[in-house]
Amino acid sequence: MKNNRETQLRSGERPAFDDIDYPNERDIRLHVASIVDEALPVRPSFSSQVGAMYRQLGFRHLFRDLTEIVFVLALGLGVLVFMALFVLSNANTEGIYAFIFIVSPLLYLAVSVIFFADLRRRDTYQVEMSCRYNVYQLASLRMLTFAAVSLVLNIGFVCWIAIFSQQVDILRGVLLSVSSLFLFAAAFLYGQLRGRTAASRYGLVGLWPLLNVGLWIAQPHGYLGLLSSIPVYAYAALILLGAAVYVGQARRLLYFKPKLT
Repeated sequence: MKNNRETQLRSGERPAFDDIDYPNERDIRLHVASIVDEALPVRPSFSSQVGAMYRQLGFRHLFRDLTEIVFVLALGLGVLVFMALFVLSNANTEGIYAFIFIVSPLLYLAVSVIFFADLRRRDTYQVEMSCRYNVYQLASLRMLTFAAVSLVLNIGFVCWIAIFSQQVDILRGVLLSVSSLFLFAAAFLYGQLRGRTAASRYGLVGLWPLLNVGLWIAQPHGYLGLLSSIPVYAYAALILLGAAVYVGQARRLLYFKPKLT
């Protein structure tokens, strides 16, 4: 076929299109795949991106406000202990479970709200947004750390309550606390990523205590009975669901690009 084309070219004849060696379907797919791989490299996994960020920046740069974070956590834990002492002396077992469910997100809320509220008010906000790792990419790692620290503190808090009050089952108390934390944290990040105004971003924050306390007051027996009667495996499923959604929202922070104002 090649010789025929050369003969046609030497004789001045126009080669027929039927003589062209068209690539087959397999060759076309291989070439398209190679072009796509070059133009659109595979996005690294969330864990590898977070790990690389931590290795390159280090703990000191990521948590420059560590003293403030520790102070807020210590203050929040002290408030929770004071509230728990009051509840333990005045509430029954079901009331204690409700208390654990409602207050478990508060430590996470305290450090997260301080971080996001101060984010856009910084004089260096626009400069930080133009860096290799902008403030929202750093926030993805910080939010994971805040959740992990709050999780440990909440488990310790529930264990202290269970030791202080023999009525409370440690396993159920821990599952209540962890499920509450992850469900709230996922809703909080959802509001931060999709809310356009301060009211929409922090609306879920206010709805959490209002909704739970409102249900407790309106239907005390139904609300308390529900928290106490839900099977343990149902709480475990809620924890997995909440953690998966939360990690997904934290992953979205890596690619979140708000308008600079």
